[in-house]
Amino acid sequence: MSDFDSSVRRFSETCVLRALGCVWGVKVTGLESVPRSGPLIVAFNHSSLLDGPLVGAAISPARRPCFLAKKELFANPLVGWFLRRIGVIALERASADHGAMRAALALLEKNGAVAMSPEGTRVRKGERREPRPGVSFLAAKSGAKVLPARLVGTGDFPRAFPLEVRFGSPLPPPPAGREAASSFARAVMDAIYSL
Repeated sequence: MSDFDSSVRRFSETCVLRALGCVWGVKVTGLESVPRSGPLIVAFNHSSLLDGPLVGAAISPARRPCFLAKKELFANPLVGWFLRRIGVIALERASADHGAMRAALALLEKNGAVAMSPEGTRVRKGERREPRPGVSFLAAKSGAKVLPARLVGTGDFPRAFPLEVRFGSPLPPPPAGREAASSFARAVMDAIYSL
């Protein structure tokens, strides 16, 4: 297994869980569903800046995925340094970012894990967007299973108690093809929102 691991990452996970757990409470369910080895894509809903750190901290007893995140977050040198140290891949969202996709595929080919939001951006509570093709592309190309993860309460942060991360059953990768990719991406989102 070649999941991303660093002392900065481990320290960050501990800080996130302790800080949020002390005040809001953090409930994690379905961790037993997380495959401990093999290529894995963790697909989660995204309504808050808190989502990535919370998913990363919640899944850390089982896996440490690299995250795909918008390139703009790397503009500040200190933030960019931190994001690279915790295993975040910069993604240019306005175009098909072949470099980011190649980096993610390289990790998956080494039996690593990648985490991403199929909708591609933050979505307000109660809304849904058409998923982008990235999750289907990566799963089909690498043969990775896709683990749905649902965050509950982050869209209402700081008013929600407790915050929840729910992991579902992994989905097998889709067959190749545009139609299969589109229906698979929607099935992933349905699996996330059904948790």
